[in-house]
Amino acid sequence: MTELGILLYQRLQSAPLFRYALVGVEVDEFRTYSELIEESSTLAFPGLVLAETVWQAVGSSSAFTPFSPRYVWKLYEGEVYKPLMASPDLKSKLNELLAVG
Repeated sequence: MTELGILLYQRLQSAPLFRYALVGVEVDEFRTYSELIEESSTLAFPGLVLAETVWQAVGSSSAFTPFSPRYVWKLYEGEVYKPLMASPDLKSKLNELLAVG
């Protein structure tokens, strides 16, 4: 997943104009531009790319650094696979194991 994320960010550096982008398997913190603006006080998502105009509209947080001309981002950290958190079945099996002790 991290490799795919890097490929997407490489494409974004030369993509046609866009407002924002975020790589993730389940990117559900916000889905629309209005949700992004509403959540602007807590924009701490690693990998979030914002057009400079959007970044300025949400307060120009110093947590963002240049990404490409006219864009800033919060550095992408890659994906972390946590199978025990991602799979209810594995989590259940772990809980059963812990209950035995």
